Amino acid sequence: MDVFAFYFPQFYEIDENNAWWGEGFTDWQLIKPAKCYSEDQYQPRVPLNNNYYDQSERSTIEAQIALAEQYGLAGFNFYHYWFDGKLMLEKPIEHFKNSTGHNLKYCITWANESWTRQWIGSPDVLVAQSSSTDREIWRQHYLYLREHFQQENYLKIDGKPVLCIYRPEILTQYQEYMAYFDELAQADGIEGIHWLAMKSYDFATQNSVFANFKGTINFQPRDYFNKSANRSGLMSRIEALLRSMPEFIQRPVSRAKYKLQKQYAYDYQDFCEWLLKSASMAGKSEYQSIIADWDNTARYGVKSKYFKNTSVDLFEKTLRELIRVERENNKELLFINAWNEWSEGAYLEPDEKNAFAYLQALSKAVK
Repeated sequence: MDVFAFYFPQFYEIDENNAWWGEGFTDWQLIKPAKCYSEDQYQPRVPLNNNYYDQSERSTIEAQIALAEQYGLAGFNFYHYWFDGKLMLEKPIEHFKNSTGHNLKYCITWANESWTRQWIGSPDVLVAQSSSTDREIWRQHYLYLREHFQQENYLKIDGKPVLCIYRPEILTQYQEYMAYFDELAQADGIEGIHWLAMKSYDFATQNSVFANFKGTINFQPRDYFNKSANRSGLMSRIEALLRSMPEFIQRPVSRAKYKLQKQYAYDYQDFCEWLLKSASMAGKSEYQSIIADWDNTARYGVKSKYFKNTSVDLFEKTLRELIRVERENNKELLFINAWNEWSEGAYLEPDEKNAFAYLQALSKAVK
């Protein structure tokens, strides 16, 4: 079973973040001052030995590679930010691509939504994802990704490089986009792209959208949050319809929801039981993901979501069982959210509370 962890690249300075959020901004600036609002929480999250690393340094990425490989992770699934020709936060994946002497694999998830100040309730759009229909921009995107697709350690299924789309339903002309990428790949001697779609919620057009993909990844815990919410059938249908709309329509709805949002605690035991049940009933093209923990207080403060009753033992037990279920379903790929999403409390990297315990649990489960 190949277990991949999502990799978050927001731990080094870029000019844009300095302009938007203040000089020297990285996600560490959110994590360090975070505080508890409940006795069930662990805040702030502190990296082991105060390792507030800088991802612009190649040595940082090489140390992460060594750690992930040591504890049995198969690879990273890097978030990729591309805005019609503008790349952002690409240094970690470039360092990874240029690192040698290891067997860690990798793949890419295109995080194809606009950057906003939504998580602080602001309507400001920082970088718009316009989803241009200009084929020259599509070609430029493919040419950048091709540098990764051609790497020996890039994840391939049936000889095709895996490319995940975070929100395929908002990608303008997604069928044409995907067909064009396949065409360019075939011209390079590759049979095509192995397309995977992230699935965090239901939306009205999902059957027709997902029909164009080789599979979906049930992205946790967002999938759990949305499916476990106590909503009426009418409200669920309204939300599914709204999520099929363009981003500019969805944003004001999200702002309205943000104003009403309150902190909410979920039970990790309930999540684990739900996840295993869902995986056992999943279709053959549905990949699963799991979290070790989740607490996005660093981003949302009193409007955050978090899990209580988390434990290393329960994570290991659930991961072990999930691997068994997936193998029985003839699947050889599983995802963890995440390697280093510190601002959402979703990470495997060692911290001051648990040290290497979650990595040790991963190692035991995959063995």
